[in-house]
Amino acid sequence: MGHAPSTVHRLIDAYQDILVSDGERSATLDAIAQRAGVSKGGLTYHFKSKDELASALFERLQALVEADLEVMRADPGQAATYYVKSSLDVESPLERCNMAVTRLAQGSYPEANELLARCRTQWFDVLMDAVGHEDMVHLVMLLGDGIYFNASLTGTGAMPEETDPATIDRIIGLIGTIDY
Repeated sequence: MGHAPSTVHRLIDAYQDILVSDGERSATLDAIAQRAGVSKGGLTYHFKSKDELASALFERLQALVEADLEVMRADPGQAATYYVKSSLDVESPLERCNMAVTRLAQGSYPEANELLARCRTQWFDVLMDAVGHEDMVHLVMLLGDGIYFNASLTGTGAMPEETDPATIDRIIGLIGTIDY
């Protein structure tokens, strides 16, 4: 039987969820405490400010990216395929945290931009080790970005075949045929 998430995790989850659904302006301490089911005093016991919450969210993203990179490093022959296919999972913990940090990067947290750039560089480096060709790595990353964008639009105008796993498999197969 699992344990309930700790208060700290619930607070970070609430902050992340509000950022993703409503943006940075809506992520007030009161709203975060309410979403987490704690008093504002309970929130400030663990996090003195939104800056501390943002730092905790940044740490969460870096840990999720490290775990993702380990999956890619464990099977370099499938790293590019994994990167592209994982772009479909817009509700994964990594993608939700990435979106929350992106919301902060669009707002008042320049350190969020720096973190996102470091994460992309880390993915690039692992893909470069696996694929060995810079242009192909850019292609893989841009393909993953496009798939993620279209998957996040499902139901709002995206073409369903663009996020169909069979289509993505065919595209990944094409990548292997490019002579560079």
